[in-house]
Amino acid sequence: MAEHRLILSDGAAIALRRTGNPDGPRLLVGHGTGFAVDGFARMWRPLTQDCDVILFDLRGHGRSGPVAPETVTMPRLIRDMAEILEAVATVWGERPVFGLFHSISALMALRLEVASSGSFAGLVLMEPPVSPLPDDPAAAAFEQGRLGLETRTTRRQARFSSVEELAAKFTGRGPFRHFEPGAAQELAAAMLVRDGEGWILACPPDVEARYFGRHADDGFRERLNERACPVMMLVGREDLAMAGSPACVSVDLARGAGFDLLELAQATHMLPLERPRAIAEVTRAFLRLHAG
Repeated sequence: MAEHRLILSDGAAIALRRTGNPDGPRLLVGHGTGFAVDGFARMWRPLTQDCDVILFDLRGHGRSGPVAPETVTMPRLIRDMAEILEAVATVWGERPVFGLFHSISALMALRLEVASSGSFAGLVLMEPPVSPLPDDPAAAAFEQGRLGLETRTTRRQARFSSVEELAAKFTGRGPFRHFEPGAAQELAAAMLVRDGEGWILACPPDVEARYFGRHADDGFRERLNERACPVMMLVGREDLAMAGSPACVSVDLARGAGFDLLELAQATHMLPLERPRAIAEVTRAFLRLHAG
């Protein structure tokens, strides 16, 4: 696996890695807040047979290294995505890039595509947390959920005696009940780094909480028709009964913007760890259709 350490324009580092079939369509893969792309390996690894897969960890996550919490803003994250695409082209050659993104990385990619049409050749997005418009009935529930996540994250345990201790917090518990066997262990291993006394979260709680900051709609919904690439939206069906959930707002966004839309059964916002093979198959079909 080829590796490149990208130093962004503000000095933060991003870990980029390339694997798979260099002659296949190029696929950039990103993860959600607090996680790491290696924790989603059972989703992207099947795609390495056919695709030129580029992996990255968000700023302050996984292998990318620490950042100051105040550097995490939506304008900065959009710029991160643009600089990642530039680095991929510089290091591994300029080619059309498709994207497979979960949660906050999906929002970053969609916002970049709207701001700079043609940044991507196509996008497969999993529940980007797009804020509803203020007059949307779901806005209050979405905001309540966002504030709850931000508050809970600041109180999150940051140090662990072992990978197993963190994995146990995922195994069989409510929002994680649909995880595939072994997925909790893989996710925990990807989220932790060693220090002198055991294990700590690669993304500390104060940095993670910043990712749940307000991502208010600044009019980009009205500009979605300015995108140049096709978009497939994937949502977990289990959360569609929860008003204001990322699944609900993603369905509304997809229908309003004319995205392709697919609901996955027995899946929540954690769908990369619940239905990874289904996501890989959908992505493979999307690439066959749009990559030629």
